[in-house]
Amino acid sequence: LSDRWPRPRHHALLSMAKIVCVSFVLLALLATSSHSFSLLPSPLLRPSADPFASTRCRTGGPRAAVVALRAQAGDQDVPEGFKAFEASEKSLDEWFETLKDSRSSIRSMASMKIAELHDKDGKGDEVIARLMKLLVLEDVHERRAAVQALGMMGVKVLPPLIDELLATDDRLVRASCSKAIGAVALKNPELLPDFPQSALDGMKKAILDIPDPVTKIATVSSLGQIGGGDTAHGYPGCERALDVLCEALAVTDDMGLAAAAVNAVATIGQSNEAFRPKAVEALSGLKERAGDIDGFMFVEQMISNHIENLSGGGLVGEMNKGRAGADTGAMGSLAAQFAKAESSGKLGNAAAAPPAPDDDWIKDI
Repeated sequence: LSDRWPRPRHHALLSMAKIVCVSFVLLALLATSSHSFSLLPSPLLRPSADPFASTRCRTGGPRAAVVALRAQAGDQDVPEGFKAFEASEKSLDEWFETLKDSRSSIRSMASMKIAELHDKDGKGDEVIARLMKLLVLEDVHERRAAVQALGMMGVKVLPPLIDELLATDDRLVRASCSKAIGAVALKNPELLPDFPQSALDGMKKAILDIPDPVTKIATVSSLGQIGGGDTAHGYPGCERALDVLCEALAVTDDMGLAAAAVNAVATIGQSNEAFRPKAVEALSGLKERAGDIDGFMFVEQMISNHIENLSGGGLVGEMNKGRAGADTGAMGSLAAQFAKAESSGKLGNAAAAPPAPDDDWIKDI
């Protein structure tokens, strides 16, 4: 029976062979046919004049793929049943709404677009005023996005920010104004050497005359940004910002302000070698007074550490020496510590044989 009737698997093999043969026949007919069987209209399949269009289509994501496809069509008519692709730009009102988005990347894009388009129709002052109104928001994400947008606009936003910093009674708005001033320095480091003196004077008044510690710390942080610059990318800081901080250190007995200013001055001196002597002098002056001010013991210790680092000692100094290939003394210090530990019996001789497994040696560690 098995010789006369094929097994079931033989039936499957015969069916597959038939399908393959039919497929080859259909392909041959398609190849020789004068009719187009394209799934897309022929104008969209013509070779592109842009040699990089296909590359962008592969690597630029869905949006780039649509743009590349449209680029291939050029100025040709859109086939019936297809919709023309047009890249539409959002309005300023729409970008302002986007500042509320829950995604940080989208909010950042909105900040950049508002800064880019703010003066497009000659309404820059209105846009700045509109952003200033967002500084009162409880929503920290939208408020910070507004701060970043203001920072990207450059020095033109400094006068209204300083006015609001000194006039408002809202500590949240004051802190946001200070952060926006720091954002101007962060986003435009090339402007730091010529940073407006009127802005620095207003910040000095804020840290010395406004009792709110949040305002003081936020303003000191922004002064540190202005004074520190971006030396890693070739942008030195503003020495006049350091002068404001040094003047504050010379007169303050506010421990919070002193601690924040000490850190800012030390950071400026560390990143700008030309400013280092002035930073050390200001820190030394406060250290001399610190012993007479209640509660300044912690600040005094901070100052000592910073002066040591700025003068080439301490951990930072040792790291800088190591980068320069000099003898840091770290190996000598480490050897001395090992010798001391070994002499006290806390560290065994590494060359000696390990103890036998049955010795109760762990109690001596």
